[in-house]
Amino acid sequence: MRRFKVIEAARRLFIENGFHATGIAQIARESGVAVGQLYRDFSAKEDIVAAIVNSDCRSFLSAESLRRAIQAKDVGHVRDWLHQLVTPGRDDDESDGDPRLFAEILAEAARNSRIASIFNATHQDVRALMLDALEMLAPGDALADRRSALADVILIMSLGMLHHSMVRPDEDDSALVEALVATIDRDVDALRRAAVVDKQDG
Repeated sequence: MRRFKVIEAARRLFIENGFHATGIAQIARESGVAVGQLYRDFSAKEDIVAAIVNSDCRSFLSAESLRRAIQAKDVGHVRDWLHQLVTPGRDDDESDGDPRLFAEILAEAARNSRIASIFNATHQDVRALMLDALEMLAPGDALADRRSALADVILIMSLGMLHHSMVRPDEDDSALVEALVATIDRDVDALRRAAVVDKQDG
């Protein structure tokens, strides 16, 4: 509970004030957790960022749900998961995955090697999950490079949508999301057709 209070307070302050303008004392005050107690759970501000990134990533990815869908070969669920990566506002809790927080962490990653390491590890986790999803949809060693390229394209789309929703928060982006989803579906369908051909040839 103490860790949760600190993480949620830090999240609010990072969104409102930015990473650099937020100090440990402010986080302690906002969370109601004494500085000494806070340092029992987090040795530095970067540790709080790591906890936020990990928490948001788990919420964003729905990793366990995806793994179950892959094991069950639930094509519809896996496709829906891929669609969600380019669909802003996935849930009703606006604090999770707030694009302003994401932008703040991304900017800090450009100048702070520890934050960069956290961000890159999260990026690789997302990519690995996506490759698992794509392999279930279109298996076969011969398609590995195409799956890898598609995973990168979807990640770039996802980052682009986060940026778009941050700089144009009031814009109706439903047509854009629909176009991105259609692009993903088109490329996944092409991969699945190639997988069938590859299996027949094998």
